Amino acid sequence: MESYETVINIWRKSGISIGSSDTKEELERMLQRNPTLFLIGKINKRIIGVVMGGSDGRRGYIHHLAIDPDYQRRGYGKMILDRLIEKFRQMGVHKVHLFIEKYNIDVVKFYQNLGWEIREDLIMMSHVPDDKLYKRNL
Repeated sequence: MESYETVINIWRKSGISIGSSDTKEELERMLQRNPTLFLIGKINKRIIGVVMGGSDGRRGYIHHLAIDPDYQRRGYGKMILDRLIEKFRQMGVHKVHLFIEKYNIDVVKFYQNLGWEIREDLIMMSHVPDDKLYKRNL
């Protein structure tokens, strides 16, 4: 977690919304639950990309895949995604899901170009069990 600030900055520069589930403490919890699925890409010791993976044992989930905008469109996003997918494959994960905010059309296109499909048969729903925790600003 010594790279927390760098990771947050990459997410922000990449247009990812940072919320209360992205505090250092929350990311540490994610890392503890999924220690092999939190990947960081580096070039010459500089962090240029990050992705958080999670699994419930059957399905995999991709959270906040981002490449520093200075390094985008060079194949690094695909590389880090491929590495995470291989880890899911080794775990026996049946299917992998991700969520993209609707405004982020370029990200939708990125995944579609890699063979991902938009699901029209599902509705995403959320519930906030503790609005005091969720409403925290970063």
